[in-house]
Amino acid sequence: MNVIVVGCGRTGSLLARSLAGKGHQVVVVDPNPEQFNRLGPDFHGRTVTGLGFDRDVLLRAGIESAQGVAAVTSDEMANLLVAFIARQHFRVPHVVARLFEPERAALYQAIGVPVVTAAEWRMHRIEQLLCNPALNVMDTLGNGEVTIVELTVPPSWAGRPFDFLFVPERVVPTALIRGGSARIPAPDIPLEAGDVIRLSVATDALDDLRAMLAEAGGDGCVC
Repeated sequence: MNVIVVGCGRTGSLLARSLAGKGHQVVVVDPNPEQFNRLGPDFHGRTVTGLGFDRDVLLRAGIESAQGVAAVTSDEMANLLVAFIARQHFRVPHVVARLFEPERAALYQAIGVPVVTAAEWRMHRIEQLLCNPALNVMDTLGNGEVTIVELTVPPSWAGRPFDFLFVPERVVPTALIRGGSARIPAPDIPLEAGDVIRLSVATDALDDLRAMLAEAGGDGCVC
């Protein structure tokens, strides 16, 4: 996948290194060439110096053949401009932007660009680590409406069927990991203490899931 990362701060540099490490073709754009030092000597992608919303800069970065653009600068309006140009002018299929002001989310939604709010993500991650380390957030989908989580089965749930956590439109168990081996089990397979279950959860149902784990004797809230 050809990806352009606009912004080489902490978020952009980490993202670029991660994508390049997974074999993607990555180009990083930033107006300050010193920022590229964050990428490290083992970064095998390309760098382009310039403003990410400058059409000529984006052309030099290869936007005409890009499958993805991430606008992750520290400037809200710059991210919006990059996302708009990538989506509307160059028809890049996958565009994601870093959002600082949640009230501006509607602007991104209007052009079909999902957003990630850094402060909100950090808050949820810190809360998870403090309050329920047994519930591990793996990923989010869309604009964060669905969260992919893994949870460790507490002893009190042993013997219950795999699908007992299923709640229509709220919680869907998708995979069982036992002894390091993952599978999609029959709905009635009995759980064992220490099993890991992967679930798709409506984000507004996460608190209910945490409460279930705490009630079951899992890692409860310490806050």
